[in-house]
Amino acid sequence: MRYACEYDMKNGMVGLIIFTATSLEAARIYLEELVEYNGHDHVYNLNELIEGTVAELYRLYPKIAQVTVRGSIPKKAIEDD
Repeated sequence: MRYACEYDMKNGMVGLIIFTATSLEAARIYLEELVEYNGHDHVYNLNELIEGTVAELYRLYPKIAQVTVRGSIPKKAIEDD
């Protein structure tokens, strides 16, 4: 199964991670390991991805869909839809 969640890192970086796990419990264990071993400060909003499409990610994570210009990350253009 495919899962996604949002995260914050101790250095202030935020993002979205997409991964596979055999079950919801395995996904939760993976998230605990992200916090414990990989420097993630806060991991939240875990969702199973059913469709696996970009549209599904935009729907489940609207905050990520509203990307602002940060360094070399471009802003999502609404007129491109």
